Amino acid sequence: MDKQDRFNQIIAVLIAVVSLFAAVLAYLQSDAGGRDAQANRDSIRYALEGFGSRVSGDARVNFDYNVAYQSQYEYQILANSANNRDDAAAAARYDTLAKETSALSPMLAEPYYKEGDGGPKVSQYESDVYLVKVTQLFENFKAATAVKEAWDYKANTYIIHLTLLAVALFLFGLSVTIASKFTRWIFATSGAAFTVLAMVWAGGIFVQPVFDLRAQGNAIGSYASGVGLAHQDRYEEAIQAFDQAIKDYPRYANAWLERGYADMALSNHEAAITDFKNAIDAGDASANTAGQLAYAYHLTGQFDKAIDWDKQALTASPDELWIQYDLGVNLLAAGKADEAKAVYQKANDQASADVNKVKESGGEPPSYIWSAMEDGANSLDALMYVIESGEGNPPKDKISNPDAVYSSAEELMKQLKSLSLALEYTGKAPQAQLTAQMTPFEFAEPVKDDKGEIVDYNEPTTTFANGLDEFVVRFDYSGMKDGSEVIFKLYINGEEDPSWRLVEPWNLGESGTAEIPLSYAYSDTFTFQPGEYTVEMYVDYQLAQRGFFSIEE
Repeated sequence: MDKQDRFNQIIAVLIAVVSLFAAVLAYLQSDAGGRDAQANRDSIRYALEGFGSRVSGDARVNFDYNVAYQSQYEYQILANSANNRDDAAAAARYDTLAKETSALSPMLAEPYYKEGDGGPKVSQYESDVYLVKVTQLFENFKAATAVKEAWDYKANTYIIHLTLLAVALFLFGLSVTIASKFTRWIFATSGAAFTVLAMVWAGGIFVQPVFDLRAQGNAIGSYASGVGLAHQDRYEEAIQAFDQAIKDYPRYANAWLERGYADMALSNHEAAITDFKNAIDAGDASANTAGQLAYAYHLTGQFDKAIDWDKQALTASPDELWIQYDLGVNLLAAGKADEAKAVYQKANDQASADVNKVKESGGEPPSYIWSAMEDGANSLDALMYVIESGEGNPPKDKISNPDAVYSSAEELMKQLKSLSLALEYTGKAPQAQLTAQMTPFEFAEPVKDDKGEIVDYNEPTTTFANGLDEFVVRFDYSGMKDGSEVIFKLYINGEEDPSWRLVEPWNLGESGTAEIPLSYAYSDTFTFQPGEYTVEMYVDYQLAQRGFFSIEE
């Protein structure tokens, strides 16, 4: 047998081996494609079920709360009002209607509702009706999508391998037709190289596992249960559920993240720091998680670390307003006032530009702009409270030069609140400096005669007894101009009640004493609920004064 025949035999064997390997690869590619298609069908099914459950659940809860419960609540109010007028017959009729309305919704029965509890447990009802189910379906959707992407990658890569083998077979076949020995071996060697490359690459792809979160015990189910419990403010139980999810899959980033939120709600800030870091280590590269870790560091007084993580968060999402404001408050608390003011100015300019752009196009600015500005002002408020009272987080002894920080925080807080209101009403920043001055607010309860007419006011106080239905905000003022736009805002436990917002042009002259009444006097049923109250006054959209009082339980 001459060398040409021996060469041809070797090439024939190589062609047979490569053809056999190509057949195996074709099977693997077909199998991967089938698994890709199955995972895709699963993800679509989860998405459709989740969307349907969300829509039907929202509709169910919306009816149960806004129709059934609100009707029952109104009947109860009318019954109380009738009792207050000594109309027992009318009260009995309204009570009957209230009881009949209860039959319209399972939310108005145990375990969600018990008369005298102050309303139904909406969060528990939402969790049971759809939240846990939708959360589980969404996690399954993400898991199936990840599986689909992994098998899709394998299937597509196997096609590349098959292409390489086709080239190798072509080179092998071509090599036996060439007379030149040197050229023949070049083609044969090239074909062998393509074959080895395809085989080694395919082997690496074959042994690469496809991770499926759905196969990690009951990790998804435990996680969904924890989300439902956290939604009900049952944070200790939620943490136990997240612990079980993490036990089933230690690198479950979402479980670490949600456990961090639960720890934050329980003021376990150091534990939350660990949880957020574990979420990041498990692959969560979102700006939100980095920002939450920064906030946890802020609450423990570790401002330098908070600054570092805020900057990392902004690297991932440079235009995130709430993170910019968080960075500003951390710089301020760390004693870097000039840097903090520059950050606040940049964020304020961005908020103004975003609002202007949307309003010029005839749209409404997204809610996250207002939320970010409100959160930014609240963070400054919280810092001022810590400095003033010595209570709360971050610890006062961690704040650099508290007196200077308080002064800067107050200035920035006023700027931020004024900008937010001006943007809301005009789409532009406040156009003029505030020249008017107001003395600190006084709050007093009116004294009425037998006809219900106000004849005097009790001594000003910052604490009222439960049952208050009317009070007056009293202050002296100077430098006011008739026609100026004046707005009063009322906050209850830190949340504005928009129904109490007063907007009207000023007509009380340049100086004097003002008495602004806030009253439920038109009703024989409603009173101001117990809690912490804040009243703010704005003149031409600039915060001029604010005061605080409380109503006892």
